[in-house]
Amino acid sequence: MATFLQTQTRFLALVDESTISTTHKSHINYAIKDILNAYPFSWDLTTTGLTLSSGTANLPSTYNPKWRIYDARLVASSTSDDSIFTEIDPIDRDSYSSTDYVYWITYSAGTYVFNTPVQSGTVTIYYYTIPTDLSGDSDVCIVPDAECVAFLAASKHFIGEDQDDKLKEMYEKEADKKIKSMYAQDLNFGPQIYQQSIVSDNSSISNGGI
Repeated sequence: MATFLQTQTRFLALVDESTISTTHKSHINYAIKDILNAYPFSWDLTTTGLTLSSGTANLPSTYNPKWRIYDARLVASSTSDDSIFTEIDPIDRDSYSSTDYVYWITYSAGTYVFNTPVQSGTVTIYYYTIPTDLSGDSDVCIVPDAECVAFLAASKHFIGEDQDDKLKEMYEKEADKKIKSMYAQDLNFGPQIYQQSIVSDNSSISNGGI
């Protein structure tokens, strides 16, 4: 994984400038967000525990609502004992009781909230992220292909009047090619640690633990 400094250096080479600015850094961070919103990459999947209070818990600030929650469950003594939650439409919430493992997501004052009829417990969720912005030179970029980030950020640099439309288009195409290549690699060769384990777990449960 590349550091923020390495990504900035490549970006500056693409835009033919020598000094990084606040705007340049913003281009890079927005490029990372655009890539993470393009596809649900397995390397962007992470997990955390939500402690329910009267059936609610705030989702992490890094939660990416575009891809929703990948998996939510109350983890018991073994995998086959897990209580797996299903997402429902909020308008259907009154159709369920406190013994039903369902959830819906609401948004309030800048925070996404996990809601369920189940009143207490710790729900383990797997979710895709939009990480906090890179700021320090040693911060590590989550996107494996930093070149892709640099190309997409450089294309943003050329948006607006009196800019180089040809370079913008060329950099956008190169970034798009790299994004699709990363996703193809991800689908065909991994890593998909969480996805494989969850699918395996669910298959085991649905087959009665066989």
